[in-house]
Amino acid sequence: MPSILEDPTTRNPPPKAHTDAAPTLTARKITLPKSSSAPMTLYPIIGGPQAVPKDLIKFLHEEFTAEILRGGTYPMEQPMPLDQFADYWFGTFAVLAILDDEGEGLREGRNWESVCLGTFYIKPNYPGRCSHICNAGFLTTTAARGKGVGLAMGEAYLEFAPRLGYTYSVFNLVFANNPASIRIWERLGFSVIGRVPKAARLANSEELVDALIFGRELGS
Repeated sequence: MPSILEDPTTRNPPPKAHTDAAPTLTARKITLPKSSSAPMTLYPIIGGPQAVPKDLIKFLHEEFTAEILRGGTYPMEQPMPLDQFADYWFGTFAVLAILDDEGEGLREGRNWESVCLGTFYIKPNYPGRCSHICNAGFLTTTAARGKGVGLAMGEAYLEFAPRLGYTYSVFNLVFANNPASIRIWERLGFSVIGRVPKAARLANSEELVDALIFGRELGS
């Protein structure tokens, strides 16, 4: 359910409300409606990539690289190096979706391919006086697709983002030929606030694809 992405070489500093609230956020446990597996725990990551097991970052980097190379959902043509991905994804605020029936949490050495279901980040969409408007990037892992993980992470995003002080969410590039993402955002109350004609050269289309801009006010 990608919605990405701003320039990965830049970062807008989060507003003070984000900085103040982030340490107060705690893990959230949910049960997926389309899975018979253990409950999924959503872990907020506020300490940067240093707070994430290195083997988990490596796994997620491989998943993200594969998604980029498929060429149908993200605008980048070349994958990021591992260190750049780690800083880009986890440098501001992120959430990890982990199967956690035995309470092992974010322990180094877990079988991440089996227990890591996805991740998303939250960061300002604009700098300075507009930094209360956020965006997010989402990655559902290959093994977790079709289990309702994307919708569950979207619901968690709508919980975490206003608690970080954000009042509005913008998704800059939702490609018009990605109906799964569009259905999720519409179900979560987002609407199309703009359209960029022929925005993307995607591997899954012979024609240039429009990009939709989705927006939604965030609750308290």
